[in-house]
Amino acid sequence: MYLVKVLNKKSEIEGCGTFAAEFIPRGTIIFYFGRDEKYIPKAHFAALTGEAKERLYKFGVEDEWGNWVIADGDVNHSCDANMLSLFANGIYCEIAVRDIRKCEELTIDYALLYSSFPWCMRCNCGSSNCRGTVGSGWPVSPQVQDLWNSRINAAAKEIFAVPQPLFSCKEEKAEELALAIKLKMNPGVFPFVKFSLISKR
Repeated sequence: MYLVKVLNKKSEIEGCGTFAAEFIPRGTIIFYFGRDEKYIPKAHFAALTGEAKERLYKFGVEDEWGNWVIADGDVNHSCDANMLSLFANGIYCEIAVRDIRKCEELTIDYALLYSSFPWCMRCNCGSSNCRGTVGSGWPVSPQVQDLWNSRINAAAKEIFAVPQPLFSCKEEKAEELALAIKLKMNPGVFPFVKFSLISKR
């Protein structure tokens, strides 16, 4: 569920993308998986047809237990992503790792998403630091790791300094995530690859 205003339209990266319909400052929690998302348990996934599985591979996100969820809207990959996956007490969300302009496309780094199967794709992001190919288990250079570590830690420091739509959302999963975040004093992030919010002394 998006916590900010977004719209879907044609993307210069690929297909249809999700775009910011308002300015989003760095440190804003942009997205989390709410009760309204479509969940597919591991047992149900195993029984799906090949075509249905292919659709999930393209549009779904897998967790570490083999369950799947389909989010609202398509978010394209970028090697210069403006939001990254963050976990607070194991709860998944996406945080803005830099200021995002109104009408700018929202992007993530697909290489940070968990996958139980190998995959790779050619990247069309067009950024100056484009890696060319990304995938599950594909090598990620120390430079890329350092970039994401620095950006997500800088974003974590802004969580309580920017207007946070999450903190006023009354949906059950949002309240659970908000509490997990609020319990982190002087927040920082445990480093690459599964970024987890921690309290820094």
